[in-house]
Amino acid sequence: MKRGMMLFLVLSMLLFIMAACGNNNSVNDGNAGQNDNKAASNQGGQKTDEQSEKKDPIKMVIHLSGIDEDIKMQEAMKEIQTLDKYSHVEFEFHGREADYLTSVPIAIAGGSQVDIMIVPNPMIQQQWADAGTIVPLDDLAKEIGVDFDKEFGPYVENASNNGEIFIVPHNITRWALYYNKDIFDKAGVPYPDDKVPMTWDEYREVAKQLTSGEGSDKVYGAFYLPWGTFWYGDAIMELGGGEHFYNEEGLSNIEQPAFARGLERVYNMMHVDKSMPTHANTVTSKIDPPAFMNGQYGMNIQGGWVLPWAADKDNFPRDWKIGVAPMPVDSGEKMKTWGIVNGFGISPSSADPELALEIAIDLSRISAKYAVSSESANRTVAQDNLFNQFGELLADDDITVDHLKYIFTSPEAEFVGEKVMGPNNVQYEKVITEEVEKYLVKEQDLESTIQNIKERGDKAIQDK
Repeated sequence: MKRGMMLFLVLSMLLFIMAACGNNNSVNDGNAGQNDNKAASNQGGQKTDEQSEKKDPIKMVIHLSGIDEDIKMQEAMKEIQTLDKYSHVEFEFHGREADYLTSVPIAIAGGSQVDIMIVPNPMIQQQWADAGTIVPLDDLAKEIGVDFDKEFGPYVENASNNGEIFIVPHNITRWALYYNKDIFDKAGVPYPDDKVPMTWDEYREVAKQLTSGEGSDKVYGAFYLPWGTFWYGDAIMELGGGEHFYNEEGLSNIEQPAFARGLERVYNMMHVDKSMPTHANTVTSKIDPPAFMNGQYGMNIQGGWVLPWAADKDNFPRDWKIGVAPMPVDSGEKMKTWGIVNGFGISPSSADPELALEIAIDLSRISAKYAVSSESANRTVAQDNLFNQFGELLADDDITVDHLKYIFTSPEAEFVGEKVMGPNNVQYEKVITEEVEKYLVKEQDLESTIQNIKERGDKAIQDK
């Protein structure tokens, strides 16, 4: 791959992480998929080219908030405007907007036309579904003859809130365990198994064995970022997803023992084993996600966005080999991972909600053809190019396309949502973050942390 393309891939991935979790793709032939246009235009009971020619002109306003920087979506934007069925449509695409999460909802509330909008992550999805910023799609899907179960399979669950479908699923992020083979070799520790995940307890033990040195020469067994998934990820993996932050009464479920176990493990890795950087050091040093590439960490848990960094030795030079393995799990040998599904929402101020949904479905189908570094949610389109470039670029690391597909797309793996999912989730997560940080910097003990989250969390959840 040319250096310029590799730079573009890395920059795209970094930008998307800032937006909501990563996804990047490479350019195929500009005419790729054109032969599929007629078939795509007639999927799902949609109207024929002859019927669409008789329609009055209409404008569709689409806010993509950075998704348009992915080559996958760039190709979809080009291709959808060539379809005969949309010859009457004037597409108005909006790219990255600094205040997107506030300005677009305000515009909608004021009655301005917004037809399709990116819903960047599940927390925003819940918030916008509750606020009426995006509309339920079940009835619209019936009107245009689209079967969401057929289109998106298991990801329909991620598209749903309060028992209704609210988004057209688009990008999927899945996490994996990355590791520095040289650090394992020097410590005399066997590499993580390619297919059978270790448990979180084993992860802690391996991290201790990999840790060595002091000061600037210190090698940590495990990488850390001040993200919620590093604190509570193993708990939601055990419980089955972010909705389990809530109990059957709809209040905080933080007293569930899995949360305390996860928090205590992280604390012990920081302060007892010293196999992971402390929270305070990570924040004050402004350690960022690509810092794993500096070679000072034995293991790293992050999403598929690490692959472009590993492949780009110009911007991330290294003299060590990287490995990819399944995520650690709470118990057993079944693969599990967490991540998010983002997608397209339809605004209540849309000029034509049915047409908007039709376009969103086609965008999901077309862009899936260009998926390279992470899986797209649409189940009706073959993603033949997935990981091909990275299998080639990481061949020296003994990483293959088949292995990457196994890690990131295996249907055998259990996939759980990584975000807090439920009423007033943004305020509830803020409470969790504030209290957990006090625990990790030794300002309060674990019992007080759980009690404070429960009391403050219940109040935040019930606050209207």
